[in-house]
Amino acid sequence: MKNKHKRYLVSRIGVVGFGRTGKSLLDFLLEQKECEHIYLYNDTAIEAPEETAARANFESRGVTFITGVSEFSRLEEVEIIILSPGVDGRKERFERLREKGIQIISEIEFAFSFIEAPVIAITGTNGKSTTVSLIHHFLSKNGFNSFLTGNIGTPLISEVKNIPDNAVVVVEVSSFQLEEIAYFKPHIAAILNVTPDHLDRYKSLEDYYMAKFNIGKNQGTSDYLILNDDDPYLKEKEKHGASAFPGAAQKVWFSRLSPDLTSGAWLEGNHIHLRVNQIDDVISLQENPLRGVHNLENLLAAAAAARLMGVSATGIEKAVKDFKGLSHRMEFAGKIGNVEFINDSKATNVDAALKSIAGIDAPMVLILGGKDKGGDFTMLWQTIKEKVDHVLLVGAAAQTIHRQLADLDNGQRFIFVPDFTAAVAEGYRLLEKSGGVVLLAPGCASFDMFKNFEHRGEVFKEEVQKLKGIIHG
Repeated sequence: MKNKHKRYLVSRIGVVGFGRTGKSLLDFLLEQKECEHIYLYNDTAIEAPEETAARANFESRGVTFITGVSEFSRLEEVEIIILSPGVDGRKERFERLREKGIQIISEIEFAFSFIEAPVIAITGTNGKSTTVSLIHHFLSKNGFNSFLTGNIGTPLISEVKNIPDNAVVVVEVSSFQLEEIAYFKPHIAAILNVTPDHLDRYKSLEDYYMAKFNIGKNQGTSDYLILNDDDPYLKEKEKHGASAFPGAAQKVWFSRLSPDLTSGAWLEGNHIHLRVNQIDDVISLQENPLRGVHNLENLLAAAAAARLMGVSATGIEKAVKDFKGLSHRMEFAGKIGNVEFINDSKATNVDAALKSIAGIDAPMVLILGGKDKGGDFTMLWQTIKEKVDHVLLVGAAAQTIHRQLADLDNGQRFIFVPDFTAAVAEGYRLLEKSGGVVLLAPGCASFDMFKNFEHRGEVFKEEVQKLKGIIHG
């Protein structure tokens, strides 16, 4: 690791948030001799047994802990603050710190300052985790030393000291992480899509979208920005010409729906056509293991990124065949008789749910609901009408969803269920005779009933196996 940027290594430095990213930041900072005073701020008390043990460990190594909103002002003692992804640095309390000359950055910005290797960064409302996993798989299978990091689960800062200059860093970045960047500059960036999400955090859709666009603001003419030609908002922005997207990167478009692109990546039948750097390639998807229309878009973006890094079309095609899809993304959760259960717990917003439903061609029962993030569920009206036999509503948003889709309710389509035990059993009962698919695509966050979307998906899979055991003895 070369410290190409020393700008963030200061004597008095603060970390906000004591989750996985916060802990990784503390471990890294404790190894830097320049950082003499390290502070960890957390809004709430640290009380869980495993967390108190971690706190005691860091305190024994010299970290000063500040907990509770009433103690926030003590962050005025630091020079730089590094935010964990879930912390909103645009709140007034952080603005007051900026006014005092304190610099506030994201973990992704801090970690990038220690990396010499080229970075591929992927953002978008949906599909980020699958796309970065595909890119990492394509690179690794073709001789590249690839590191998969970021919002997918491994904080970039925890890998920094392991990344040699000849590696490639593939990083999933959220809008939250992109809010507080200054110099972050990926060689290849992608905006997969921009649809309404996180409206419980952002003042407007435009505010949310602009955070995503930050991914390319520091890119130069030798860099690449991959964009979705099928996304209405991105296409509308393109009409503004050179000023449409921040930065100066070369634009590479991909499309699932338009086979008439003159360059980029597009779908024709069961093949991806690539034209990047004036080279034409064709990649067969005959043995593509991924289901769902959204995964075709993820494949297009991933293939374009891998090809730009120098992976051959043949190498990409071979790698597609043995890619294992991610858990909780259109994942096969079991089959009872003629009823198949699909777990797409990662469909945490309305657009993701819409694409999940569109990817199923069979009689369908849809499980919808959770913690509402301000989504417009009327977007599902037409697709549910055409493709879904019954909708099982669960969680805190159940009544909200029903109100927005009330015109569809003929007295039979919508059924309220109290939990996933009931949802799985009811879904099976409704399809037992005809056969079909019970699809978990909640369109909502999970925090009303579960720790996260992974927990939600695991509970769903467990309930499927329990029911299978009951029915088959």
